[in-house]
Amino acid sequence: MKNQNRLSFWMKRSNRLYDSARWRKSRARHLSEHPLCVLCERQGITKAGDAVDHIVEHNGDYDLFWDESNWQTLCRSCHSGIKRRQEHNGYSQAAGVDGMPIDANHPWNKEQK
Repeated sequence: MKNQNRLSFWMKRSNRLYDSARWRKSRARHLSEHPLCVLCERQGITKAGDAVDHIVEHNGDYDLFWDESNWQTLCRSCHSGIKRRQEHNGYSQAAGVDGMPIDANHPWNKEQK
């Protein structure tokens, strides 16, 4: 129960951060400066992004949330697909234009070393 309360606290805090005027302005600025989805680009696809993703999950950590070096632009499909699977599996399943996995942590790349 204690961990559930702690998780609930962090989720509420994260929601407040995402709902802030500072986030909306920072997000808009980031998307204007970095308009393309970075995961699509790695696959040789040019696609506009519409989400600012935290590369390393912030889990309510205020400093990590606002660390712009931890932000990347993603399109909606990459954010809800590739990125979520990456967080769940520990590696991305995305492939480059050559068909090879782009993530160094992908099991294929570890087997090749």
